[in-house]
Amino acid sequence: MQHGKIALLLCSFLLIAPASASELSIEQRLGRQLFNDINLSINHNQSCQSCHSLARIKVPTEVKPGVFQLRQQASPGFVDTANVRNGSALAHGSLNRALGKLNPPSIGYAAFSPEFHWDGELFIGGHFWNGRAANLMEQAKEPLLNPLEMAMPDAWAVVARLKNNKKYVLLFRYLYGIKLKQIKRGDGEVEDAFNAMAHAIASFERTALFNRFDSKFDYEAAGITTYSAAEQRGADLFDDAAQCSLCHSTEGIDGDNSPALLTDFSYDNLGVPPNPQIPGNPAFDPGLQGNPNLEALRGEPSSSGEVEGRHKVMSLRNIALTPPYMHNGVFKTLEEVVHFYNTRDVLPQCSEPVDATHPGFGQTCWPRGEFHSTRNTEELGDLGLTQEDEADLVAYLKTFSDNYPLWGNSYGLKDPHVPKRSPSPFAGFPVPQLP
Repeated sequence: MQHGKIALLLCSFLLIAPASASELSIEQRLGRQLFNDINLSINHNQSCQSCHSLARIKVPTEVKPGVFQLRQQASPGFVDTANVRNGSALAHGSLNRALGKLNPPSIGYAAFSPEFHWDGELFIGGHFWNGRAANLMEQAKEPLLNPLEMAMPDAWAVVARLKNNKKYVLLFRYLYGIKLKQIKRGDGEVEDAFNAMAHAIASFERTALFNRFDSKFDYEAAGITTYSAAEQRGADLFDDAAQCSLCHSTEGIDGDNSPALLTDFSYDNLGVPPNPQIPGNPAFDPGLQGNPNLEALRGEPSSSGEVEGRHKVMSLRNIALTPPYMHNGVFKTLEEVVHFYNTRDVLPQCSEPVDATHPGFGQTCWPRGEFHSTRNTEELGDLGLTQEDEADLVAYLKTFSDNYPLWGNSYGLKDPHVPKRSPSPFAGFPVPQLP
């Protein structure tokens, strides 16, 4: 009888799945439901999607100098849409007035981040700004138990919520052999169920929805289309004078016939200014220095100069869709980011606290960085770029946005080499396996 219920549930689960999920496995569809389930937060009001939206949202877009219109973004950015719209840096949690401490990063292409490790010279990989979650499964667990995010008190509380969903009960038994209804507080199976939930979410995050590889950058890399003059100048600067590719590599993962991830998954202290717009004026986040796993992985302590203020080098894929920027959200536009990289050590230090709302911010001065003494002084700060160079770099960064077949043929743009609904030039490129 139970097998009949499972079969009936699987049929209904497949039938009601949206068309976009037609190629998802049963586990990935379960992961999608879990990813969107607000019942897995303490007040039944927040899901993974709350901070990593799957939606293409409308944002003010400059269509000609000084004239803005609301236009739909080319693709999901997998970040908090409220922050994109209003430039705020932090996400609201399930509990009233609870705010996270850092700007939620995109989880697009996060499946490619390697397990957090010491490579003999640098710490590499992991998830979150300080890499404390070693892999995608561990990343999926933490927000549920974080008191400033989904705020569930423990794994048992999450499993108790799973037990209340008939689909979960049947699917966990079918996929993992886990009988949710029989699990009680204190049972060893609580951790098994919690891990299975994280595995399903991580499995969903490995799908093409998060890993499209269909930006203009991809089509150009595959020799299918070409850049505009400004984009090409930006590409040349990116790999040369601007030194961006030192950390945001444009080389294919597995050589010339594979896509690039636009990150080396390392950690760096850019000397980013504080963001005084963050409520409560919290202490600066120490980044990698706050990761509790460093000494165990390296086999010895790290000096402050090696880890203090270093945050993960995130992928630049979809970067134009994910403002504000940096771990503290201090920069509101790509133009500000590029100008900071170019002139951080050229402009004088501000004599008063200023932020992006102050007319002097980045124009007449830059504020002192959060961890000034250990900032990277070799690869940014005085690049010697012109205003045109900066504009060309921004034009190039915009080619990293997914869904080029649509945005490259909309709003007056047309690319005959990449018509609408063109497949990714790297369709089917394998995503790393889960543990």
